[in-house]
Amino acid sequence: MTDQKQTAGSAKWLESLNKSISTLGSDEFEDHLFTLVNSLLPVDHCTVFFSGEGGKTEHLFTKSTLDEEVCIALARAYTNGFYVDDPNRAPLAKKAKTSKNNKRDVTILPHRPTEGYDKKYQEEFFNKTGLNDKISSLLQTARYNIYCSFYRLKPSPVFKDHEFQELSEILPLLTNLIFKHSRLKNINKKEILQTDITVHTPLSRSPEMLSEFLDSKSNIFAALTTREKEVCSRIITGYSSEAIALDLKVALSTIHTYRKRAYSKLGISSQNELFSLCLEFMPLP
Repeated sequence: MTDQKQTAGSAKWLESLNKSISTLGSDEFEDHLFTLVNSLLPVDHCTVFFSGEGGKTEHLFTKSTLDEEVCIALARAYTNGFYVDDPNRAPLAKKAKTSKNNKRDVTILPHRPTEGYDKKYQEEFFNKTGLNDKISSLLQTARYNIYCSFYRLKPSPVFKDHEFQELSEILPLLTNLIFKHSRLKNINKKEILQTDITVHTPLSRSPEMLSEFLDSKSNIFAALTTREKEVCSRIITGYSSEAIALDLKVALSTIHTYRKRAYSKLGISSQNELFSLCLEFMPLP
């Protein structure tokens, strides 16, 4: 943990945030994230879990002052069944029945360290390890859920009200970064696995491949016309509007119209949001 406390939004803290962003998709991100949070307020343990459409819960990563073997055992116990008894997951079950859009909702969970946990759960995850307080968030998209928790270990004190408020203010940002990291990390792993058996074509040179991808995602991209999909695929691969117009042999003003219509249908307003949406719906390996 860092010795000097920083303030969220300060120049020093933004420098730490930039280090985290620049390492998204790599193992370094997880270290930078842990450092980033600790520069704001002390935390001893951070763990992140993921669940997809099938409902299976998987461990994404843990950063902790606990022994590595203890962390592995905790993650394994949680994914092997204890997640079912976690009351913090109740908002996910509730939203899953009603969420039909592509919004990315982040829920900051109430500050109730052990409330709602049965004795067996408390013994496994709190009493054995010395975990004595936690602040958590849930992110739910149309297909994926991310569950992030930041803990204090004894003898560290429990989170004070102002600390809960302070961390809660940046948790949506942190949780969305973790979501992006998990998607990029899985895509990177998939590319590494494919290198031995295929010649991998860079996305920047594959608008046709992205067009096929957009065609395959009926729920989110079905509203787009063929031309709108062609324009979106070229935006993602780095084409300028002028280059898209030349490639598709239409007027520049027509490209602007297609792009505006596509963004409106997708509920986005920028190239970055389009890229994020595509990352979200790319299949995991």
